Amino acid sequence: MSPAPLQFDVIVIGTGSGTKLVRPVAALGYKVAVIEKDAYGGTCLNRGCIPSKMLIHPADIISTLKDEAPKFGIQLTASNQPLQTKMDQKALIDHVCKEIDADSQSIPPMYDRTENLTRFSGSAEFIGERVVKVTQVVGKAETTYTITAPRVYIVTGCKASVLDVPGLQGTPYMTYREILRAPSTFESMIVIGGGYIACELGYYAARVGNTEVTFLVREKMLRGEDEEIRAEFEKEFRSKFNVKIGVSPTALAYENGEFHVTVVDKNGVKETLIAKGLLVATGVEPDTTPLHLETSGVKLDAKGFIKVNHKFETTCPGVYAFGDTIGRYLFKHSSNFEGEWLFNTQYAPEKNKEFIKKWVDSKTGGVLYPPMPHAVFSYPQIGGVGLTQEQAIEVYTKDGVIVGRADIADVAMGAALRATSGFTKLIFRKSDKQLVGAHMVGEQASVVIHMAIAYMNMNATLYDMVDSIYIHPALVEVLRDACRDARGQFQKLG
Repeated sequence: MSPAPLQFDVIVIGTGSGTKLVRPVAALGYKVAVIEKDAYGGTCLNRGCIPSKMLIHPADIISTLKDEAPKFGIQLTASNQPLQTKMDQKALIDHVCKEIDADSQSIPPMYDRTENLTRFSGSAEFIGERVVKVTQVVGKAETTYTITAPRVYIVTGCKASVLDVPGLQGTPYMTYREILRAPSTFESMIVIGGGYIACELGYYAARVGNTEVTFLVREKMLRGEDEEIRAEFEKEFRSKFNVKIGVSPTALAYENGEFHVTVVDKNGVKETLIAKGLLVATGVEPDTTPLHLETSGVKLDAKGFIKVNHKFETTCPGVYAFGDTIGRYLFKHSSNFEGEWLFNTQYAPEKNKEFIKKWVDSKTGGVLYPPMPHAVFSYPQIGGVGLTQEQAIEVYTKDGVIVGRADIADVAMGAALRATSGFTKLIFRKSDKQLVGAHMVGEQASVVIHMAIAYMNMNATLYDMVDSIYIHPALVEVLRDACRDARGQFQKLG
């Protein structure tokens, strides 16, 4: 006869944004179990946003030396000779891994010191409604536990999605997980993909590794962006790097330490490309298969993401899911917000009345999201929040929106930077002049966009923005000029 399951009040599967619940709930006296099968801290800390940006920053420095310094007559090499940079890539990777691993390894001892909290390092598998089997392996010893709780939270994130290309499996290709710890990115590399992972990590390899990178893009780069912003990024990116658009890989071989990738374009013309390294950056998919959710009654959508309602409830009573695994937003900051929303509404509503007033739908009790921002840390940068122009037209019609636009080159700091590209666009709803979207491509875009994020969070109108005082000559004046452009259009309407 099997022993009775260990009883808890709360089970959290995943220690990325699951941390928004683990210790705060335990601090309230609830008996909490947390399960982690991989490095503690989740994707963002160990194999995502944090290590990637630690690698991309040196790429930005090299881009400044290669692309920006010559604009100012700064000569770093003999006349008319291209700048050759050399960086100790292994030392960089060692530094990043040391920092990241130290942060990750600090989490288990912190959990172990937390009252009411039990930590399980192993894989989780549902064997019934709110009943989870945990398998821990230490050396050759395997220990299995069965645990249960009235509330279970699934926060298992995503994993790399890999194209089904004949010949790929069994080769030493890399995904984002491997390249972030690779001591070298080879002298040549093929990057399959045109999304933000490809644009960021391919950029890192090209600059820091002095790698000759070829990007293979099926349709267009950064498809989810505002079309005008996306097109500007693609133009600038292609001016620096070798990008083949409109091609699809059809076969692959790995011979004598080289990848041979056969692609076909839209006209059916085939070409074989050869490189020492291969990065497959074709997106992510939910990491839910090992959980055996079918045994718990938790249903998935067509793409494998967990189905939840407006309160993050799954189809199994008492089981919740949030973060990347539900597929709404694939950002760390959105996952954190969802975890905080669940904590504030389920465990501490009396202490968080202002939060609930703003972010809980008074009619349904469901989540209301703040304006959700994002950024692409590549060359150039992109920052955005709210609706794209295409989305705004779909919601409000073409005649229902006004779009203000300003070029970086036309503001004082743009002149100081000698900018030749990049711009900001602000999208206003015509009926009440409220800001519903803001997008920027170019220098400091991931920083400048925060002013628009704040305005959207306050439901600001055009005149709230245009009447503000902007620091001169900071680059944020590009937002002011976009506001003035929109104001001029409104004034013409009478």
